[in-house]
Amino acid sequence: MSLVDRSRNVNLSKEIDINLIIEAVRPQMLEVAHTPDFKNILTQKVKAYIEENFPYYKPQFIQIAEEVYDRMYGLGILEKYLKMEGVTDVLVFGTRVMYVKDGQKIKGEDFKDINEIRVIYERILASAGQSISYAEPSKDAELPDGSRVKVIIPPEAVEPYVILRKHSVLNMSLDEIKDGLKNLEDRIGDIKVFIKRQKFESFSGTLLDYFKKAVKERKNIVVVGETGAGKTTFINALSHYIQPNHIIAVLEDTRELKLPLPYVFYLKTRDEREGAKAITYEDILYDSLRANPDRIILTEIRTPIAAYSFIHVLNSGHRGSMTTIHADNVRMALDKLEMLIKEFKPIDDRTIRRLIAKAVDIIVFIGLEEDEKGDITGREIKEVAELNGVDEHGNYILDYKYVRW
Repeated sequence: MSLVDRSRNVNLSKEIDINLIIEAVRPQMLEVAHTPDFKNILTQKVKAYIEENFPYYKPQFIQIAEEVYDRMYGLGILEKYLKMEGVTDVLVFGTRVMYVKDGQKIKGEDFKDINEIRVIYERILASAGQSISYAEPSKDAELPDGSRVKVIIPPEAVEPYVILRKHSVLNMSLDEIKDGLKNLEDRIGDIKVFIKRQKFESFSGTLLDYFKKAVKERKNIVVVGETGAGKTTFINALSHYIQPNHIIAVLEDTRELKLPLPYVFYLKTRDEREGAKAITYEDILYDSLRANPDRIILTEIRTPIAAYSFIHVLNSGHRGSMTTIHADNVRMALDKLEMLIKEFKPIDDRTIRRLIAKAVDIIVFIGLEEDEKGDITGREIKEVAELNGVDEHGNYILDYKYVRW
């Protein structure tokens, strides 16, 4: 039965068919995913559809829109954890739920059975225009608010796993995050372990002063750390000191940044889907360069093409750009950059190091503090180093401004 026939039957019987409305509005909502007033847009589309097709139900459109939203995007018991202040992650192990709040891992309310969680993850994927199956048992998606979701089911997993990384925009400056990020008020040159110095220390001041000066002087900065270390939050804090008339291109594979600046292009990659080609880093990089941005911010280097593209572009200009990378210290970050670039394009070690050294000015490592149970108790800056080229043997010349372990 066609949508038209079903609509006619509904008006004759005066019984609302929520699934019919969902089928009608879902394609339209895929076009506006991650828009800030996403729910209001859905309400207006439901209202327009009811006015055209179900005029009998016009007085009830708000309640109908709420039910449509719940059925399309509602996450059951997971909703309350995602709405909690301080929650960063929600994880589902079969029917068991655990959430991370202010660094602490806390047991949540369990689902009644596997079917209940199956409804949730299929709803999440459907809202993103995807599906999961025995043939494709692992999928990535985003919630309408930009939160990242990973779903893994059998046969890849023993039981269904759902990993939600909550999207939160912390639009705070360095001064505002200093209470949550230790050592920002320590002084440059405060080395807690022995490091051979390569040159005379010319800057005198705190790390806070150093980073503000570095951003204003358009130094290229790489922020290093584990998952959850606050790398993206730190990048966002640095952006408060960018000149207000600079044009910024933000390149992401998931929506993470919201800069306090007026002239920003936010561009995002996309995996290939049925009926839609992939949008790659090469695509968004090419498109951003047409705008001739003053600076480029790549939220995280995760893939070989992202590593190569970022270093390649910085060697062509765009001073004052920033990115993050997952690693356990400054030197390991450089090793990982090399490895990723080699995966994308076979280049000899010395050439790669020269390219990296020319592109990167400052590397910052942010570490996590844990208690005996494995809960995060704090975040701190552990290393700050300037990359001053390579020596005659092709080794990096690193000038450590700050080390604290």
